Amino acid sequence: MKTFFLLFHLLILTVSIGQEKEYVVTKGGDTLYGIVSRATKFLNPSKVIFKIKILEGDKKLLDPSEIKTIRSFKGVDGDCTIKTAYDKWFVKMIIDGRIKVYQLIDGVIFFTSKDNSEIVLTDFGGFNSRKESQTRIKSLVQDNAKILKEFDTLKGTQKEILYIIEKYNNLEK
Repeated sequence: MKTFFLLFHLLILTVSIGQEKEYVVTKGGDTLYGIVSRATKFLNPSKVIFKIKILEGDKKLLDPSEIKTIRSFKGVDGDCTIKTAYDKWFVKMIIDGRIKVYQLIDGVIFFTSKDNSEIVLTDFGGFNSRKESQTRIKSLVQDNAKILKEFDTLKGTQKEILYIIEKYNNLEK
């Protein structure tokens, strides 16, 4: 009986470890499993690049225009989902829900997507005025009167905008 429980626990452990494979989904629908790593270009350190070492051992440089999703677990960015915006930039999802919020990898620029629509630049906070930031986000929450009323009382700081989006997503569940 003890042998059965030991084998059962080893099987569960193997299955759970096996499910945590990093992967990349291309816009063509292919899924590449392997180890995802991130680096910067030597002559242009502001340019973030991703690579994947495929299970067969091949390495592939990832072009944002060809990538739909990167799922990373142990990389520099931790356990996260990375998408692309405008076929140009890699963006990390920081809020998941009906309204998704993404942040430029190694940047302070924010992007949003509502109801799985295209990811668009909706920068708020940072160098933007609070009023500009609030105006950019207002259209995303205007379909919920309760949230909109609270949103209108806020000052429009980055922290408050992230708070209201989280609250909106929790109410929409």
